[in-house]
Amino acid sequence: MEEITERIVMTRGNLNPGEDDPNKPPAITIAPIAAAAIEAPLALTALVTDDGLPKPRPAAPVRTPAAGDATTIQAQANSSAPVRPRGLNVTWMQLRGPARVRFDPAGAIPVANGRAEASARFAERGTYVLRATANDGALATRTEVTITVGAGSTAQR
Repeated sequence: MEEITERIVMTRGNLNPGEDDPNKPPAITIAPIAAAAIEAPLALTALVTDDGLPKPRPAAPVRTPAAGDATTIQAQANSSAPVRPRGLNVTWMQLRGPARVRFDPAGAIPVANGRAEASARFAERGTYVLRATANDGALATRTEVTITVGAGSTAQR
């Protein structure tokens, strides 16, 4: 799979290949990770910095109907679609490993005070490669971490 990361910016009505784009991608590093064991939650902390661009879009205001509003609207919402995060966030995914990794939370994690914290659980021992992606709403930066899971378990089942 190939990912396109180029952006096109308009400058004074002309196409600009991005040199004048004031938005810079976020920077991400992973804090040191403790020893991992089968089924024990492993803390994952991403340290993220960003230039604050683009500004997060504000949430749409909730309109309450006024007395006498007689409009009837029929709509169908797809409640299984994830809520799109606003502002700087981090997502985790598994690239390689002998078994599936469970992340908590499973979706985008908002960055607060430069940190996005999650946990991972591993079902089998072995070597896993995880990817963390920091996204500011327009640009993203990825980093990978290799974790070796031992046989011991410290978790209560």
